[in-house]
Amino acid sequence: MYKYVNTFKYTAFLTVCSKIWIALLLVILIDFQVWAQSDCNKLGAWLWYIEISGFDTHQSLADSLKSLGVKRIYIKVADGRPNPAIWPELKDKNVVQAYASRGLEVWAWSYNYPGNEKEQAEALKTAAETGYQGFVVDVESEFDNKPQDLLRLFKEFSAQRDYVRTTIAGKDKFALYCTTWGNPGDHKYSFQDIDPYLDGYKPQTYIENWGGIYYTNAAYWIQYGTDEYKSLGATKPVHHIVSTEKGIITPEKIEEFFRISGPESSVWVVPGENTSFSLWDKTWKKINWRLNFCSSNMEDEILSDIPVMVYPNPGTTHVQLFSPIQILGGTVFNLLQRPVSTFSGNTLESVSLPAGVYIIAVQFENGKKSSVKWIISE
Repeated sequence: MYKYVNTFKYTAFLTVCSKIWIALLLVILIDFQVWAQSDCNKLGAWLWYIEISGFDTHQSLADSLKSLGVKRIYIKVADGRPNPAIWPELKDKNVVQAYASRGLEVWAWSYNYPGNEKEQAEALKTAAETGYQGFVVDVESEFDNKPQDLLRLFKEFSAQRDYVRTTIAGKDKFALYCTTWGNPGDHKYSFQDIDPYLDGYKPQTYIENWGGIYYTNAAYWIQYGTDEYKSLGATKPVHHIVSTEKGIITPEKIEEFFRISGPESSVWVVPGENTSFSLWDKTWKKINWRLNFCSSNMEDEILSDIPVMVYPNPGTTHVQLFSPIQILGGTVFNLLQRPVSTFSGNTLESVSLPAGVYIIAVQFENGKKSSVKWIISE
């Protein structure tokens, strides 16, 4: 004998189960999306001294950075030769664990000088053994117009990086970056000789400190800085640093900076006694640290196998596009990947657009597309 089944209750039961499965599926999809965004997003913060940050421990600072959505922390571990008595972070695995356990990538950085290069480079090896995932060498006025000193330094750091990659488990992708001036040409820097020894650059593009046209035209000057690095011999990726230490730059301007500079952008410096503690509430907590760099709303799929020339470039109010194939028109995007103008034919008027860097998506008569960078000067 079959037991009587209340079809109304049975249907309700199935409905509830379906809703639960849908909810679980949504949670999985959301978690995957968050993971994917986190995987692309490497936005970071720089720490100078924990002692002046207002936080008693690295654990408490790590909690705050995690709550903001910061993905990477750069911790100072040396000034010149390694000295753990002054910079215990170099050897303290608990420091690395404090941030890593909260999902942050943990990188080390040091300020460096000409001379005793081999001894200074030992900091990289020690940092890798402590658990750091990358190392940034800070070179500034002491290396102005001293290419041989710069080369000797990065040869030693590169040798230590290569040793780490081949001898320490899990460190085969350990990266070595250089951070220095946002205007290296003025300081007589050349990257051609040191470029083979590096994995990337982090220009100190402090538009807040520079003020004026640099602050109001962030997109232009970030791109200008990248181009300057390339003109001086840099072939490795360029990831800019923005400063908030003066308390002038807005969270909106920082987000603009991030979108233009890319997913490895970073902010100098964790607020503390050397800046103002008010920056936490005024600026840092209002920054969108969780930007999605995994997808783009611009026409990423446009082809670039058809050459397009913009003349003049930089342009002012009237430019023309030239190509072997007839141009039907196109769309102008800013570096925030938003369309700002459209045009027909191969003539583009820019009188209504501010100075900056743009991407022109060009439509050809054969149905293909291409893209070209376009700069509007003052």
